[in-house]
Amino acid sequence: MIKPAKNISVNLLAVCVFLLLPSIAEAAVLYLESNQNQYHLGDTFVIEAKIDPVGECINTVAANLHYDKNLLEAIEVSYGESILLFWVEKPQINQSLGSISFIGGVPGGYCGDLSGEKRSPNLLLKIVFKAIGQGTSTISFAKDAQVLLNDSLGTPAPVNFQDAQLTILPKVGAEEKNEWEQILLADQIPPEPFEIELRRDPLIFEGKWFITFFTTDKQTGIDHYDVQEGKGEWRVAESPYLLANQHLMSIIKVRAVDKAGNERIVELVPPYWLTWKIWALLILLILAVTGAIYWLIKKSKFKYQKSK
Repeated sequence: MIKPAKNISVNLLAVCVFLLLPSIAEAAVLYLESNQNQYHLGDTFVIEAKIDPVGECINTVAANLHYDKNLLEAIEVSYGESILLFWVEKPQINQSLGSISFIGGVPGGYCGDLSGEKRSPNLLLKIVFKAIGQGTSTISFAKDAQVLLNDSLGTPAPVNFQDAQLTILPKVGAEEKNEWEQILLADQIPPEPFEIELRRDPLIFEGKWFITFFTTDKQTGIDHYDVQEGKGEWRVAESPYLLANQHLMSIIKVRAVDKAGNERIVELVPPYWLTWKIWALLILLILAVTGAIYWLIKKSKFKYQKSK
């Protein structure tokens, strides 16, 4: 029989544990979603990798995804609508290993609420797969995935996982389903506005002039950037970009292209370009004025000689 004093102590302990529970970080959930769990050979479909912070605020996710490389081919990763805005390691597909890795962050943290924003709640990535073999494949997060809390300490949050299991059936008829193509066709919006910054740093590119640029696309995501200097050819580029014309005597343009082919072009007029143009105009003006004066003087002399 439990004595009254001991019984009170047990009850007090239970109350204390209960009161302490809310201060313990709940487990975030990394999970995968698809429109359906059965596809046919040759189909192209989208799997969404998501996170539920479960009442916490998180700011970093580092994870690997695994899938059966004999049944599925990862052909594209889109993160235009992702809650992750800063990428330490952009999503990388390794088809030979059947894996996708990424490390991304959220400045200011993500607590599960995206009111007034165009991003999709909880979305980390959209992964485009093509069914290349028949059978059942599990798509899963590796158990060493890390989720860090937005507590200024980088505290690891406990993580739970929910996998996705897909069955690939034999091909039916000649038509192949393509969910990704439908998404691309629906995207008619260009990437977000951005600016080009002109920089020079003794520690980068041996102190030569370079530009930096960055934007996002909140639908299908950025596919690539192109750079054009003056009337030169467009070249596929990444930021930072070393300028070929170190004299800065031409307008610089950067073209951002999303995965649906929509474009946004911005340009930078270097300060030296303006100076060069002004000097060129001044020289032409001086030459024109000098020529005009010379012509007037010559004309006056001719009239004077004729009057004699």
